[in-house]
Amino acid sequence: MKCDFCISGKAKIRYISRSYGNDEELFIIENIPLISCPDCGESYFTAETMRKIETIKQQKKSIAITRNIPVAKFAS
Repeated sequence: MKCDFCISGKAKIRYISRSYGNDEELFIIENIPLISCPDCGESYFTAETMRKIETIKQQKKSIAITRNIPVAKFAS
């Protein structure tokens, strides 16, 4: 796959999880395709992926499942 930044043909798709919001509004989207280039170091979402993320965020109450997860705070 070609990198949109350096035009290298070595870009690959990785699947990541991202959190949005905080506290009571925390929301996690899993398996988001992220294009990552080992040549220039850039990682980015396609426009199509960004549109899908926005749609998921708008519809989160109707499509999300709830899971209990442990949360730790980084203390200084």
